[in-house]
Amino acid sequence: MTVACVEAVILRECLGAGAQGIARRFFRKAGALIDIPWQIAVGSDLQHPRVQGKRSAQVRFINWYIAKLFRAAQRDDVLATRFLEVANLTQQPPALLDPRIALRVWKGNRRPIQAVRTAAAPQL
Repeated sequence: MTVACVEAVILRECLGAGAQGIARRFFRKAGALIDIPWQIAVGSDLQHPRVQGKRSAQVRFINWYIAKLFRAAQRDDVLATRFLEVANLTQQPPALLDPRIALRVWKGNRRPIQAVRTAAAPQL
């Protein structure tokens, strides 16, 4: 949805500049925008063993790191917020590799996750 909204803004800008060559201008600008979410989607798909596709060293590392980030983010609101910023395209993916974030990921994976107790659902 975020991509569609940003594409609408790009289209508005292109229309404001005139109709001449609009398709070329729009697709060039939209293409640059789409690359990041596309790479995120494809990379996360490849973490599932049944999905066919080449798993480069970069994809394997990113999937490993994101799994560690998710684990640490269960207790760390800074990590959870940073991930959501990247997922919502307000930060670029390299923001997840910032040394301060990577340190929090490392620290967050040093402790075992404790089970969260929840109230039992009432019997019907």
